[in-house]
Amino acid sequence: MSDEDFDSVFGRRMEGRPNFSDRVARGDAFGGRIDPRPVLAAEAASTGPEPGVYKAFGFMPAGNLNQACEVRRWLDGTDVPEGTVFFYRLLMQIGFTGEDELRLMLPDTIIVLTGHKLDPLRQALIRQQVTFMQQFNRRIWNAQSAHGEALIEHIELIRP
Repeated sequence: MSDEDFDSVFGRRMEGRPNFSDRVARGDAFGGRIDPRPVLAAEAASTGPEPGVYKAFGFMPAGNLNQACEVRRWLDGTDVPEGTVFFYRLLMQIGFTGEDELRLMLPDTIIVLTGHKLDPLRQALIRQQVTFMQQFNRRIWNAQSAHGEALIEHIELIRP
């Protein structure tokens, strides 16, 4: 579908605003403006974590229902990531103890998340609005970057 076809079906686009194909060709989804949204930790995690910014969990919107979630932890004493991806259709139960522990029950694994202020994470998991979760690592982020936010101190995978 060309831009002219699009304009004829949906009406003329606003003047001065670049069309979709121009924005994609430039790699600029915001028409030359700086994206007003904060950088998500998942975007940083795709190329490696961004120093100084820690998010315990996040959401990368997709065109359809989010089907999977990446769980990232770090090998002891290193900045080498290790993780797993689970599919929401296999998530059978979310258990919790206060705001300090979550247990994600999968058919072959139990993922235990221990930390602080994990209630927003539990609520987002219920709505399937989490595409990544990551353990805090002092080698990558400073302690002040997680102050007042959800914090995952430890992730344990239990496989019976």
